[in-house]
Amino acid sequence: MTATLPKVILHEHIEGSVTPEMALILAKKHGVSLPDDFLYPDGAYDKAEFPNGRYQYDETDFGEFVKAYDVVADLVRDADDYYLIMKDYLSRNAQQGMIYCEMITSAFHLCCEEDGNGTVSLNANKYHEFMDGIERAINEVKEEYGTETRLQGCGVRHLSLEHLDLSVDFIAQNPREVVTGFNIAGNEMAGEFEDFIYVHELVDNIPLPKSYHAGEIRGPESIRDALKFGAKRIGHGIAAIKDDALIEQLIAENITLEVAPTSNRILVTEFEQKLDNHPLRRLYEKGVRLSINTDDAGLFGTDVAKEYHIAETVFGFNRVELLDVTLCALEAAFVSDEVKQGLIEKAYQAFTEQDWRDLEIHAAGLVDGALKARLQSRLHYK
Repeated sequence: MTATLPKVILHEHIEGSVTPEMALILAKKHGVSLPDDFLYPDGAYDKAEFPNGRYQYDETDFGEFVKAYDVVADLVRDADDYYLIMKDYLSRNAQQGMIYCEMITSAFHLCCEEDGNGTVSLNANKYHEFMDGIERAINEVKEEYGTETRLQGCGVRHLSLEHLDLSVDFIAQNPREVVTGFNIAGNEMAGEFEDFIYVHELVDNIPLPKSYHAGEIRGPESIRDALKFGAKRIGHGIAAIKDDALIEQLIAENITLEVAPTSNRILVTEFEQKLDNHPLRRLYEKGVRLSINTDDAGLFGTDVAKEYHIAETVFGFNRVELLDVTLCALEAAFVSDEVKQGLIEKAYQAFTEQDWRDLEIHAAGLVDGALKARLQSRLHYK
């Protein structure tokens, strides 16, 4: 069912998209010897489930995931590397129906330089070289598949406050047309959003819309704080299910949650490596706007088709609900109104006559509320 659906990714970290196959290519290029137990050997995993290889780390230990991520990220060292990994991720997912994608870039973190006095600066020339490589891949994929891609600049909250401020200063001083949003990511337990006032205000002045990681491993208060400082989307946000008043706020303010089922299963300890208690379905039925994402596709062995398939088979989403999810993502995209409208029209063109009938029947059977109102409003595009 999901094969013919138009799909959208709003939340994927570039460095986390590196597949095991791509990691081997980069390691060979840079003369890096990967640990012997870093990848599963052929025959030790299901190739159908992990067609691009599988990383071997303890999925029950967040620290082990971070170590694996750092090893992979360290393999991405120059503009050609960024070109290769972007082209790989975007091409594979475009072939699976991805029509729009936003990638979170930490490229400028590789541009840090320290002088003899310990003063840290960012090398703008190196940054623009990296970004040129990224944009080359974006443009080639758009030419071949029609997929639109934009980037989010990113501040990492578990680094020093000085580094976070430096990062956003650098983004402000080195604008790129393809960078259309700003993200605060990193360890959610590090600091509070109120500690980052300089960042919030500078991003408002650039200006860039904000998507902040919140409510993944912390509770609803983290999401509420992200909204307080201007987030228009929430990365993950699954803890919202614990707070009905917050859910009403998300609905009232048209906030979209960027949910990543496979990532959440692996990294959120309360799920115990299972999706049984994941709130994706419950959040949707309450009327919260959702998008379905890959987060760190290479590390988790996933892609856009797999995540939509999980929504269908594990959470029981039907075709018209998944079309609604795609439309929610597009309506929340950090892209120009003209491009956004074209993508929305493209998604509606994917509706068959049967889809329109199914949508009408499905919406009519729902109890009055935000989800029913949204689905009924979509019938106006018929």
